[in-house]
Amino acid sequence: MRRAGAAGTVGCDIGGSNVKLLLLRGGRLSRRQSVPCPADCGQKEFVDRLVDLLRPLPAASAGIALPGFLDEKRRKILRLSNLPQLDGLHLAARLERRLKWNILLEADSNAGAVGEARLGAGRELKRLLYLSIGTGLGAALTIEGVPVRVSNNTVGHVAGVPIGGQKRRGAEKLLSARGILGRFRKRSGRSRLPGTLALFELARDGNQAALDTWLETGELLAELLAILVPLLRPDGIIIGGGVAGASEWFLPAARRALRRRLRSYEAGCPEIRSAGLEAYAGAAGAALSARDTLI
Repeated sequence: MRRAGAAGTVGCDIGGSNVKLLLLRGGRLSRRQSVPCPADCGQKEFVDRLVDLLRPLPAASAGIALPGFLDEKRRKILRLSNLPQLDGLHLAARLERRLKWNILLEADSNAGAVGEARLGAGRELKRLLYLSIGTGLGAALTIEGVPVRVSNNTVGHVAGVPIGGQKRRGAEKLLSARGILGRFRKRSGRSRLPGTLALFELARDGNQAALDTWLETGELLAELLAILVPLLRPDGIIIGGGVAGASEWFLPAARRALRRRLRSYEAGCPEIRSAGLEAYAGAAGAALSARDTLI
């Protein structure tokens, strides 16, 4: 294999809907692209299609961010809730054999946190809490740009944390894209909606059901954060993932509700920001982690 420092490092963030790619070279990010995730295939075809995406890039190493559970050495996929056909896949070894690159796997929430801590909206934060909201829900804590690893290489699994007042459900069921759209459909009576982008556009057009759905999303997010903040004591909070593109519609409500919930918290209410790298925080952090680890 070529030395990881001899060329660029690819960052690849595999989500439930899309794959985000970029190239890290000399501290600069370039060649950003987003393609549909090859979610409808088995392990061999998935690896084949991922190799086809990566091979054209001028790189010697890659960091692959994944939405699920990895082994301790970050070489093997244990379980991906949105891509269960990849469970048990020795992805790092398979890619290394095909590409002759050095490969590191990383939890997508950790990758997003590293990207934002070092190149994004959290560069001045010593303790950064990152929440990724998209097809799923993940959280990570970095201290001076390094992820805290407690359970499954992350700070912990937040998807099942119960929120929602009297009708409590796991946070992912309410805050993921599917959960947000489900609440809108129930409120509006619509049977179908293409995605959160359409819900963003409806809110911009003044649709009351959409506005109310985003308001409720902010309040539910604050409920989750009010549980996490006293435990993790972050200096600031970054919201990333696909849903973060609509942050103007739900972050103001989240900020108000979190200030109210943490009124008696001695450390005060940390600021909530939208990801500076937007949907590419995970890819950027994966590339940074791979470059630092594999050189």
